[in-house]
Amino acid sequence: MERFIAGLVKDFESGKLDRREFCQTVALAAVVYGAGEAANAQAARGFKMIGINHISYSCPDYAKARDFYASVLGMESTPGKDNGKRANLMFGPEPGKGGSFIVARTAPADAKPSRAVVDHVCYTIANWDEQRVRSALKAKGLEVGGRDGSLHVFDPFGYYVQIASAEAENAFRR
Repeated sequence: MERFIAGLVKDFESGKLDRREFCQTVALAAVVYGAGEAANAQAARGFKMIGINHISYSCPDYAKARDFYASVLGMESTPGKDNGKRANLMFGPEPGKGGSFIVARTAPADAKPSRAVVDHVCYTIANWDEQRVRSALKAKGLEVGGRDGSLHVFDPFGYYVQIASAEAENAFRR
């Protein structure tokens, strides 16, 4: 570990890494190092997932998807990652602190249909106010379904999107 950190410091001092890359790499290394034997001990049960990193979403027109997710769910397009064919849309905590993102990409014209399909994605939003959320979705021209604490809309390509309160979609509640 000491050699690894020394190499990072050298790369930072020589300009190969900027401050943000240096800090993110040191933080990640500390987490991996800290997991150590605990991670190996859990291998028989599977790895412990800590969150969604990203969802890859192919669609007919990534720009329509990008605009929908930015406008309706407040996701932010990652600077420098929109290349005219795809965009990374960030949500949650800031990068390096548990945030996630959607990769919205225009599907190639010759793409074969996938055998596996993601049925829907549920996004938890902070400060849930049922009426405020319903009204905001309707103001965007969306038809809103679902139940209290868990609302359903469709994106521009008919993809089912669930928006929920942390209480209504708590996997640990009985």
